[in-house]
Amino acid sequence: MGNRITVEENASRVKITIPLRRLWPYWLTYTLLLLIWIFGTIWGIQTLISYIIVGNYGFEGGFLAAWIVILVIIAGFWLYMGNTVWKRWQYYTSNREILFFYTDKLIVRRPLSLLGVTEAYDRQYVSFFRFDEKVSGAVFDYGTFRIPVGATLVPEESKALIGLINQRFFPEMFEEDDDDE
Repeated sequence: MGNRITVEENASRVKITIPLRRLWPYWLTYTLLLLIWIFGTIWGIQTLISYIIVGNYGFEGGFLAAWIVILVIIAGFWLYMGNTVWKRWQYYTSNREILFFYTDKLIVRRPLSLLGVTEAYDRQYVSFFRFDEKVSGAVFDYGTFRIPVGATLVPEESKALIGLINQRFFPEMFEEDDDDE
């Protein structure tokens, strides 16, 4: 499997660390979107403060309630969009992916110093790992979602990783093949 992928084990879990290459087009796109979101937030707060200080609410406050409802809706959407961009930026900034296999859960972590994206999956709903031509890498299914893992590995490393994980954590996949023979 090479020395780029490391496996550590203790009594409670198995930790697999996968190095990642930076995907520059995605990273630059999400960096630009994050900067737009940050400066847009600053501009929005400054504009809101200036409206409050001036006190010009239009028609002597008749539309103040509608104005507040519109601002709350826009702010909710803006925060949701910012949260999504922030998570995607962290996802594409990380230089490694760590899989933690516990008896009852699988945790996929893309650390970024103290930050990073962490997703936990219930092991009983995690399918075996397989090679997907569309993403050219390892994936597993979680319910109806296809989750890519180690997306920037070369196909040979991905297939070796898939073999290691499936033999270790999904032995029933290999037992069925033995019964057919």
